[in-house]
Amino acid sequence: MKHWPMILAALAAPVAVWTLADRAAASQATCMLQSDLVIFQHEARGFLEHLRTGNDPGKATRLQHWLEDHPVVTLRMQMRQAGMALYEPLAMRLLTQQKGLLQVYSRHGSAKAETSAERLGTAALLEEFAARIISLPCKYDPDQEQVADRAAGIARIKGISQETALASSLSALVLGCGGLILAERVARRHRRRRRRYPCPLPCSLKANRQMLRAELVDISRMGAKIRVWQLPGTPLPPPRSEVMAILPGVEEIRAQVTWQSADCVGVKFSEPVTGEDLRTLLNRSKQAATAAPAAAVKPA
Repeated sequence: MKHWPMILAALAAPVAVWTLADRAAASQATCMLQSDLVIFQHEARGFLEHLRTGNDPGKATRLQHWLEDHPVVTLRMQMRQAGMALYEPLAMRLLTQQKGLLQVYSRHGSAKAETSAERLGTAALLEEFAARIISLPCKYDPDQEQVADRAAGIARIKGISQETALASSLSALVLGCGGLILAERVARRHRRRRRRYPCPLPCSLKANRQMLRAELVDISRMGAKIRVWQLPGTPLPPPRSEVMAILPGVEEIRAQVTWQSADCVGVKFSEPVTGEDLRTLLNRSKQAATAAPAAAVKPA
C-alpha cells in the first residue's frame, strides 16, 4: 500500500502535463491576440501622425497591410474566444474608422483624411483603446476581473502559483518561437512584395496636370522605376510629389515620387498592386518582347 501514492502520482503526471499544455496554448493565443491589437493601435497612431505632419507615407501602407492580414470576422472570433468580448465594440469601432480614413486618404488625400479624423474624434478613440487594451495583463482572465477594475480595463493580479509559473514559462517559450516564425513569415512576405521584375512597357505619368510620356523599366507590387521622355522646359516630377501612373492594361495607380535621376524617377504606390495586375503587366511585357524581333524581320 505504501507504493500507491507513487503510482497515483505517475498516473496523474500525464494529465497534469496535458492540462498545462492546454493552458499554455490558450495563454499563447490570448497573448498573440493582445500583441496584434497593440500593433494595430501603434499603426493607427502612425497613420494619424502622417496625416498631421505629412512625414513617412509608408505608415498608411503598414496600417493597410495590418487590416488586410486581420479580417473582421476572424478578429471578432478571436476576441470572443479569448474572453475579450467586453472590448470588442471598441476595437470594431476603431477598426471601422481606420478603414474609412484610409479610403478617404486614397481618394482625396491627407488633408481631407485629417479633417475626417478630427470630426470623428479618432485621437480620443485611440487613447481610450490604448488605455483599455494595452493595460491588460498577457494572461487576461475575464472571470477574475472585478467591477472596479473594469472601468480602467485592468484585470486583477493574484499570487502566482507553481503551476501558473510553469505554464507561463511554457507560454513564453512557445510565444518566443512563434514570434520568430511570424517575423520570418512577415519578412518573407515583404520580400515578395518588393521583388522587382524587368518590365519594359510604354506608359504615362500624370503630374501637375501634365501628361508625360514614359516607359516602365521595372516594377514590384510596391513601386516602380519609370523613364520619362522629357519635353524641352518640362522638369521631372520632384521627390515627394504625387503622380498618377497610367500603365497598360490596368487601372490608374496613385503613387509618390521617392527619388529622381537624370531621366528616371522611382515611385512608391499608395496601395500595393494586386498579383493579377502584376501578372498582366509582365505578360504584356513578354508579348511585346516576342513581337519586336518578329516585326524586325523583313519578308524576302
